[in-house]
Amino acid sequence: MPNKKYLASRTPSGILFQVDSQDDVDSFVAGQIGATDHNALVIPYNLLTRKNVQALTASGRVTGLIALLHSDPSAPDKPAWSPDIACPNCQYGLYANEPDQYVWNPKGIAYNRDKGYSNYPLQAVDFESFMWAAVNSETCLRRGWCKAVGAMSVYSTPSIDMAIDDNKPILVVAAAMDSRSLFHDLTVGANHDVSGFVGVLTVADALSRAPVPVTSLPKHILYTLFAAESWAFAGSQRFIQDISTPFQCTNSSRAVPCVYANAPCTAPCVADVHFTRINFDKIESIIELNSIGGSGDNYTTYWAHVDDIGKSSPLVDALRQTASQSGSNATIQLASSDGIERKLPPSSVMSFLAKNRNMQAVVLSDFQKELGSYYNNDLDDTYDADATARYICDLATNTARAIYNQAKDDLSNATADSISANCTLVATLMDCLVSNFSCPFMHNYFNVSADLSRISHYASVFNFENPQPHLVARFAFSFLGGVTGIASDKSCNTIQDCPSGEFCIKQKCTRTLTAYHSAYGTGLRYDDATGELHVVDPTKGTWTESTWNTPMFRVFLVMSKSYQIMELLVGIVWALISIVTVVFAQRYLKKVLKTD
Repeated sequence: MPNKKYLASRTPSGILFQVDSQDDVDSFVAGQIGATDHNALVIPYNLLTRKNVQALTASGRVTGLIALLHSDPSAPDKPAWSPDIACPNCQYGLYANEPDQYVWNPKGIAYNRDKGYSNYPLQAVDFESFMWAAVNSETCLRRGWCKAVGAMSVYSTPSIDMAIDDNKPILVVAAAMDSRSLFHDLTVGANHDVSGFVGVLTVADALSRAPVPVTSLPKHILYTLFAAESWAFAGSQRFIQDISTPFQCTNSSRAVPCVYANAPCTAPCVADVHFTRINFDKIESIIELNSIGGSGDNYTTYWAHVDDIGKSSPLVDALRQTASQSGSNATIQLASSDGIERKLPPSSVMSFLAKNRNMQAVVLSDFQKELGSYYNNDLDDTYDADATARYICDLATNTARAIYNQAKDDLSNATADSISANCTLVATLMDCLVSNFSCPFMHNYFNVSADLSRISHYASVFNFENPQPHLVARFAFSFLGGVTGIASDKSCNTIQDCPSGEFCIKQKCTRTLTAYHSAYGTGLRYDDATGELHVVDPTKGTWTESTWNTPMFRVFLVMSKSYQIMELLVGIVWALISIVTVVFAQRYLKKVLKTD
């Protein structure tokens, strides 16, 4: 909540009433069906549109909504809308000050049988979901009722000895690591976010098998997976801010002790300072994989989005050339090939260009004109396994070859033709990250509970006192550390078994330049001395999440009106009888017990 007012909810009750179609919704709004006063509507997710919610609210007969995802397995409900706004994150992006911004999400709504019910008793429900948020982030943080939305980004490079003054250009490969949807616990982002995440991991794996080790090439390759990108590009903007600004370590007193053992700096408290070895001014280009899971019937074309084709044409040409030479059916087309300059869709690339608009940058996606209806949607949790795996694999191969050619800079005779993405790896990663996190592949990196299948890919809130990476970030760290690092012969079970500076990855002590990086709005600042979080720039990302009471959901029976009236009358009769009995008893006792 940056500058919006959220009202804490009371505890309403309502008769459970199910609507199955738009006709049912219209009939309910018209008062033709449903209870006369308080209703708790059970509604399919695809009917949860802004128009319907407003109409139901205006009817004055709805106390709460219960949304059903995939309510009919035989006919999955595919919404024609996206819960996000028409131009996601545009107020924080590269074109924030431009008057006519391109609408990438036109389907965004910005949130996120006759049923007479004459058979009693009826099922009713109590809602209790108290929200503490107040006014805006600044007020809410001051009162201690909110926490910053955020998580831990991950970055990695095969250049273990990278130094800020080594004068080597840097090639960046980026993607978002998490997602966002209306119901955070259900967030997956299979086609939009997980696909790009998998793409970067696959590119890193492919380049780890390059004919000439990438560590010997004249340019660095940096893999970045940014957290909380849906929230004002929190991950990428925080990362860019930190690598482009001199790091200041004060080691002053803290309200809460620094949680990291042997921390290189305790104020601010950081686990490492590897990010200070990245020279932002040496970043030559950035390729972002953004929504590459395939959409509709498009599993053959990738679209290249750029801010300035004049500056980025060498990078786009290199990608298109590798695609044409790869022998696959996939092609890379310029998004503006239809003559319309849409510039960049919402992407991490914007954060880089906002700092230096002269670098080459391209966003590769499966869409040309607009984000699909699954953008930041709870129903973005399924995909075409075979088609999506081939689609991502082809793009990963093309991207890896283009990056390799760019990194060797014609100084090596080795060709990139032998570099190929592992399509089996792509299929495995998609399956594990979307629907089966306890898959055997994950057990190569850490212990995962056998009953852990689908996990939320929502960023959640940032814990400043004890920052801990989520499962997805932990996996990204271990995977990238494994493919970019140097494994020793020393076996291990935990990091304590390894020498200082090494990590236990796949039961081997590994030396790697892979690290986590804090991701929360750049409009926020944490005060180490007081342990408080403050808004320092409301024009930047200040997203916070409210503190909630434990949600309660109680179902109970409601009797018919006639039965309730009968109960009332019986109660009144009993009350009158009791009063009369008490009065006569008092008079009788006074008469019997009367003494002279």
